Parts: sequence; structure tokens; C-alpha cells
Amino acid sequence: MLEEFYQLKDPKSVAFSKKITPTKIPFLGIKIPLIKTFVKNHDITYNLLDQIPLNQYVEQDVLYGMFLNKLGKIKDEKYYHYLINFTKKLDNWLTCDTFVCNTNFKKNEYQTLLTIIQYLLKQDDMMVRCGIIFLNKYFVKVLPYEEILSMLKDIQYGNYYIDMGCAWLICTMASYNFDLLYAHLNEIKEMSLSVYQKAISKMKDSYRITSEQKLSI
Repeated sequence: MLEEFYQLKDPKSVAFSKKITPTKIPFLGIKIPLIKTFVKNHDITYNLLDQIPLNQYVEQDVLYGMFLNKLGKIKDEKYYHYLINFTKKLDNWLTCDTFVCNTNFKKNEYQTLLTIIQYLLKQDDMMVRCGIIFLNKYFVKVLPYEEILSMLKDIQYGNYYIDMGCAWLICTMASYNFDLLYAHLNEIKEMSLSVYQKAISKMKDSYRITSEQKLSI
């Protein structure tokens, strides 16, 4: 299966991929839509998943994450075990965000996911970003903003990709309920000046926030 996957590589795309995704892991130059099609056209089992080495190529990690999501149609103990182990191997924002954004958790699975998020936020680097992106995808409309911000308070900030992920989350929160988020701006500023500044910038760039709202920040 991997030999078939490698045939999709495009050396011409590698330089661009390296430019936008800092990582020590080499690239194959395979675009995400091609990986999605490959996953759609191939069956997977956990035994086959174990045969995909992690951190060998970035796109191979993306492939692993997408196959894991395919197996995640049944979210049993085995799936969650693999999910946690995969997050420990996350090396860059592309693999992290592609994995999380292609997950499909149902509302009756949210409590288990929230427990995982709380674990991820206590780790470091891409595991923290993974938890933040999960919050962004599933819980902005579900949890009180006070609870979300409380979960973010103990994060060790200063890592660019953690800070940007958090700023993205805050901007999403503002786009759904600007007044409620606005009431917490000072709290966010105290939490991390870097996150605060990046969030303000994202809000000013967002088409989902009105001109009047932008003038108030």
C-alpha cells in the first residue's frame, strides 16, 4: 500500500511544503486532496495502520491520521489508545490540524473527547495545539466561554503554534458571540499578551466580525 502511496509524490511541491510547514521530517510533495482520495479508495485495519511508520514523511503522517479517522467510525477503547499515541507523534501544524479537522465526533462522544482535550492541554508543543484545535472544532458552541478560557489558563504559552492556535480559537469564539468574548478580553490579555495580540489581529481580519465590532477592540 505504501509503495502505491509513494507513486503520488511530486518533488516539485516539496519546496513549497517546506516553506509553509517548518519540520525536520521530509516531504513527499503529495497534496491533501490526493491523500483524501487515497484513503477513500483503500480499506484499513489497525494491523495495516501499524505498518505505516510515523515521522518518516509528513504526508505519511497525514495518511496515518486520516486512516485513523476512518477507523474512528467505531470509537472504542482501541481507537482512543491509537489517538493518544498519534498525538504524541505530532510534529507540525499541518499534520495536527489536518487530523483534527477531519475527525468526526458525535455529541454522545463529546464527554470522552473533552477528557482527552484536558489531557492534551497539559502536555506541550503540538499536543497542546491539538487540544486547542479540538476545542475550536467541537466546543465553541457547546461550552460556556468561561469554561473554555479556564481550560486555556494553565497552558505554557510562547510557542508560536500554540499561541496562534489559541488566537484562532478566540477569534472563532468572537465570531459566534462577540459581546461575550469581548467581556473576557482583559482576562485573555493577562493570560498571554502574545495570544491577545494575535487574537485581536485575527478578529480584525475576520469577515464574520462586523466593522463596528472591530472598532471596539
